[in-house]
Amino acid sequence: MSKHLFGMILTHQGTYANNRGETEGTATTLQKVLRNGDLYTTVSAEAIRYALREGWQAKNYQVNRCLKNHRECDFRDREFKEWHKYLDDDALGYMHAREETLSRRGLLEITRAISTTPWRGEIMQNFASPGSNPGVTHKNPIPYAVEVHDTRYQYGFALTPAFLGRMGFQDKEDKLTAKEKKERLRQLLEGLCSLRRVGGNHSRYLTDFSPEVIVLRWTDDPAPRFLYCFMQDDHGGISLDPLFRRIDGDIEAAELIIGTPLHIPELKALKDKGANFLPGVKKAVNTLMGMVQDDDLAVPQSQG
Repeated sequence: MSKHLFGMILTHQGTYANNRGETEGTATTLQKVLRNGDLYTTVSAEAIRYALREGWQAKNYQVNRCLKNHRECDFRDREFKEWHKYLDDDALGYMHAREETLSRRGLLEITRAISTTPWRGEIMQNFASPGSNPGVTHKNPIPYAVEVHDTRYQYGFALTPAFLGRMGFQDKEDKLTAKEKKERLRQLLEGLCSLRRVGGNHSRYLTDFSPEVIVLRWTDDPAPRFLYCFMQDDHGGISLDPLFRRIDGDIEAAELIIGTPLHIPELKALKDKGANFLPGVKKAVNTLMGMVQDDDLAVPQSQG
């Protein structure tokens, strides 16, 4: 029986803004969504996927699209004839630009990242250096405004590792061995745990987008059932109450692996019910990898 992996990630707290992209007049804006009647800032799944690909390339993992710089990338295989050899084509999918039927759905599904606190309208005034904008003819500093948000972000992901190296249910050919699938899963999780430059102001100064808390669920259940399970109070305290209320109902505690150095009130009760708790996100990933068996990575014959 193939297993499903679901995860929720809570980033470190940082000050987020955009350097470029959407603007209103001279103000650089943040993307936002309405959630429970409040305005929350958000980061796209596409930005997270770009950062993943960049991190995999830096680790010298086998990727098809290699970034030459922030504007250009090279393809090792533009026709995607050997997609299974590349971590990014296999996990993130692809579509041929001139032949839309030549495509692969991304196995790694990622939600939008949403801030844990509402955006209250914080705007900062800055000045760009004289001459930094070719469209401005005067030699004075150039004023501009930037929307900023001091917050954490939470986002989720889903993957059925058995389908790594397979085109789909009807494809009877596994192009990867169980050992190769497990190594690809490790590389994929390592990328999520090492995210750095996810969009926004990271080209000018650093904000850590890596997880400070990770919740993993290794299960036969095909639905995640715990997306956006983090809550943050007005004093920065983190709670996992939405997840705790699902335990013994739709989610078995023994399916959970939680890694964090933070104090979260529900952790002791979750551990008492059978959840695995580790003091860091890397140790949580290592614990999960130790639980993965070859049979977990096989597609049942009835589906193949």
